[in-house]
Amino acid sequence: MDSAPTRRLFATLVMGCALLPAAAGAAIRELDWFELMPPWDDAEPEAPADMSSDQPFMMTFDPVPDLDGLVVRLPGYVVPLDSDEGGLLDEFLLVPFFGACIHVPPPPPNQLVYVRLARPFYLRSMEDPYWVTGVLHVRPWESDFAEALYMMDGQAMELFR
Repeated sequence: MDSAPTRRLFATLVMGCALLPAAAGAAIRELDWFELMPPWDDAEPEAPADMSSDQPFMMTFDPVPDLDGLVVRLPGYVVPLDSDEGGLLDEFLLVPFFGACIHVPPPPPNQLVYVRLARPFYLRSMEDPYWVTGVLHVRPWESDFAEALYMMDGQAMELFR
């Protein structure tokens, strides 16, 4: 049995899933992690030149309300939350750097995205970065080990190259 037609069908289905947001008429906005943080307000203090000084340094961990409901593409690393016995994930945290949330304090809540996938995904390795495409929501999510201020309805996963 020739598996070439099966591979072509699978590739067509994967490409179709990746194009779902575009087909629905929504433009995909490619984000970076800095865009998940609100801009600095002039009223907030700046970081001291010498971080060892006694000057206070405050950061905001608020989300960016304008991102709510946008179809976005965001790169990051997968921290699994739940999988079946075969290793298929349907929910995870997307984090900006490898190792976040594992044996270290998690990143700030506006630097974590809770992702719920429309279709389960097999994660080969947590060391591989991925592009995740889906609808971003400004909604809090929390567990015993982390808190996120963004949630995403994940529609497509693609290895980051």
